[in-house]
Amino acid sequence: MPKLHIYKNEKETCQAFAAWFAEQVIDTLKSRERFTVAFSGGDTPKLFYKILASDFKDKIDWNKIHVFWGDEKLVSSSNETSNAEMTEKTLFQQVPISKEHIHIIRTDISPDKSARQYEDLLHTYFDNETTTFDLAILGMGKNGNTLSLFPGNNENNEKTAWVIPVYNKEEDLYRITLTSPVINASKETAFLVTGKSKQDAVQHALKGKYDPEKYPAQLIQTADKPVHWFLDEGAAGKLIRLIP
Repeated sequence: MPKLHIYKNEKETCQAFAAWFAEQVIDTLKSRERFTVAFSGGDTPKLFYKILASDFKDKIDWNKIHVFWGDEKLVSSSNETSNAEMTEKTLFQQVPISKEHIHIIRTDISPDKSARQYEDLLHTYFDNETTTFDLAILGMGKNGNTLSLFPGNNENNEKTAWVIPVYNKEEDLYRITLTSPVINASKETAFLVTGKSKQDAVQHALKGKYDPEKYPAQLIQTADKPVHWFLDEGAAGKLIRLIP
């Protein structure tokens, strides 16, 4: 079952999510030597990263955090910015995190080779664990896509591989993406979604008929724990009207 966290606007949502993220890190590090997280790209996570850099720089043991990515664009020109580059500028340059703990998806090799290498890396971290990431952070597009799992792609149904290459026709570029099995095996999973343009997708993903071919975000579900949804009132608009 999803667990909803609804706030007034994007800023309040990202501030609440940053505080919740810090709680997850602190609680996990009480009993473990590291905290593993899969980060997301996009405009809303960018604000979340800025808040972490400004408000939580000295409140988290950054050197014990290992960062991975849910997906990455194989950018085709210097005018485009990868998820890793965006996060480097907004967060990593501001906090004391070890470079060896930042695990980027390579964009300088073929999509197939990049996916294989990243999957091999994930297996070295998680093969002997009962879960994968301590936290997987996801976004969702207005078409119901999450990670680089887009509506109508056969690759969305992948059951065994943890990382796959995906060609996105709209952007005319390849992306490397984690698949739903590796995300669903995370200890905690959370969507961070803001903006009125997402309200239809949010309503369908959470309250509509199960149709992951049309709304790939529905692939993210777990049997024994809730998937957290951090939403602003814009994104949750249609949900709010459905809640008694």
